[in-house]
Amino acid sequence: MAALLDRLFQNVQMNDRPLNPGVAYCSLLLMLLLSGCSTTKQVATFPDVEAPAQATRPPATAADTSAAETDRPRQDNERLRRALKTLNEVRRNHSAMSVERIGILLTDSAVTRSLPPARHLELLSLTLKRYREMLPPSALVPPNSVMARLLDAIPDSLVPHLRDDVNYKDLYVRKLAGSADLPVDYNAEVVKTIRYFQTTARKAFKAWLSRSTLYAPMIRSALREAGLPEDLVYKAMIESGFNPRAYSRARAAGIWQFVSGTARLYGLKSNTFIDERRDPEKSTRAAIRHIQHLYGLFGDWRLVIAAYNCGQGRLERIIRRSGTNDFWKLKGLPRETRRHVPRFMAALIISRDPEWFGFYDVVYQVPTGFDLVPVSECVHLRVAAECAGTTYERMRSLNPELRSGYTPHSSRGPYSLKIPAGTADRFKARFARIPASRKVQLAEHRVRRGETPGGIARDWGVSTRTVLEANNISNPRRLRVGTLLKIPIFPNGESRRVAGNLARAATAPGADTRGKVTHRVRRGDTLWEIGRRYGVTPGQIRSWNNVRKHITPGDLLVIRRPEAPRVAAANPSDARRGDFYIVRQGDTLWDIARSFRIRVNDLKKWNRIRKPASLRVGARLLIRPAGFRSAE
Repeated sequence: MAALLDRLFQNVQMNDRPLNPGVAYCSLLLMLLLSGCSTTKQVATFPDVEAPAQATRPPATAADTSAAETDRPRQDNERLRRALKTLNEVRRNHSAMSVERIGILLTDSAVTRSLPPARHLELLSLTLKRYREMLPPSALVPPNSVMARLLDAIPDSLVPHLRDDVNYKDLYVRKLAGSADLPVDYNAEVVKTIRYFQTTARKAFKAWLSRSTLYAPMIRSALREAGLPEDLVYKAMIESGFNPRAYSRARAAGIWQFVSGTARLYGLKSNTFIDERRDPEKSTRAAIRHIQHLYGLFGDWRLVIAAYNCGQGRLERIIRRSGTNDFWKLKGLPRETRRHVPRFMAALIISRDPEWFGFYDVVYQVPTGFDLVPVSECVHLRVAAECAGTTYERMRSLNPELRSGYTPHSSRGPYSLKIPAGTADRFKARFARIPASRKVQLAEHRVRRGETPGGIARDWGVSTRTVLEANNISNPRRLRVGTLLKIPIFPNGESRRVAGNLARAATAPGADTRGKVTHRVRRGDTLWEIGRRYGVTPGQIRSWNNVRKHITPGDLLVIRRPEAPRVAAANPSDARRGDFYIVRQGDTLWDIARSFRIRVNDLKKWNRIRKPASLRVGARLLIRPAGFRSAE
């Protein structure tokens, strides 16, 4: 080994011109192989080459072996002295092969094991500096290169001393970028974005890393099966931070941030009950098909990532105007897209070794499996969580595609509900014992003029938030007349005392039992439907029967017939025309029409009312033309 190194350094020092890289490198590898150098786990391995036959040498005696061991430290020091001298002459010789030869030697444990730490660090620093000087500004360090192996072979004890070495940091980042399975550029924009994630956006990036363990393995597996680069998983990181409930200003949703039009194009459903854009697996399969389509059009991963962000058609127009396919030379890109590609590359690089970039305190979430159980009824996730023996929050995280926390009715078959792994049998057994009164009943309500989400919720005995969530309403002020709302009724399952209801209704102040009737609640009945049938409001039914939340099939409700409103005395000249009503404070056309068993449209036609909002207190309305009989 000593003779081999001496010959190597003599070769380096005697070369006045650069060696042929291919010949020199192959010669060096062959010399190392023939020498039988011992290596550690971190040392790069080379293909096996059959050594040529050598002349037979007499066996070494014990005295010779002892002398060689005694002389080893002196020989090592001499080799190190020559190595340092060679590195100092690299600038003058301009020989890249000299740096590569020294790099190979520094990966050999037989050479570095006897190095004093200070001398080893000195050699590493000088080698890294010379290597970086010879690299082009944007060049990467390939995974199988000598420098990549040298960086991997640096002892852990020396790494802290190199953390402030600009050459080490630069080459290490280039090595991480060079290990990607798709093109990654190393330029000022990417370096700037890496610093942005380390400082300004550190908290957000830390959360992205924490969630990555939940979905990245599934996405990588799907990409691998589709034959796509696995590092496209970081596209989902930049799009949503691996958050299935992410929602952007452009109304894009889910991990892959699909807008509704693109989602429909790739088969993702979105309705009152579910939004498959938020389903990690379904949206990943759709994203893969979309990415394959974009790559077939552009053939460059930088352009694919940009087109995914700003749209295929828009990017095609920008390319035509710019006259180039080079992403970094395109003119007119949206600001978000211009930053999107560097962020993707920076996220990829940092995620290769988060701790090296300072993300030491990331708490990675533990992925858990799930079972699928078919559910053909509308079930609230709180009931499902009780049956599965888990929490409501856990069920929400397993089923992020459920928009309002309950499973949908489906005419095409049961819905596949995700529950924690290993709980399927327990869920089925417990769910079979859940009474119908604890399962969600869905009712429909068409919005009328003057109604608000809060008022509708009070009429139906549910919370305003329940109405808003069930219908995906983010801004209550945008509620329009004629909109058909889904109202989820969540029965509480508590028994009611019919006798108590009757007694309270009979003894209530001002109670009049002459117009009293009882109504037995049937399956599907709602307070609104019952009130409309008897001409009363849901609030009146609740107050008469002490109903605080919901009604259940079998309950008996006390209903009081409303008194007929007082009709204004008609003038003798008006007697031929019919009856009139004087509008009072709080009256609406709907209330008046319902009280007199007439239609709102008739009321408007008889009184030539075009705008119901123009109704004024004290106005006289014709409510019964001569000869008119209301439908009872």
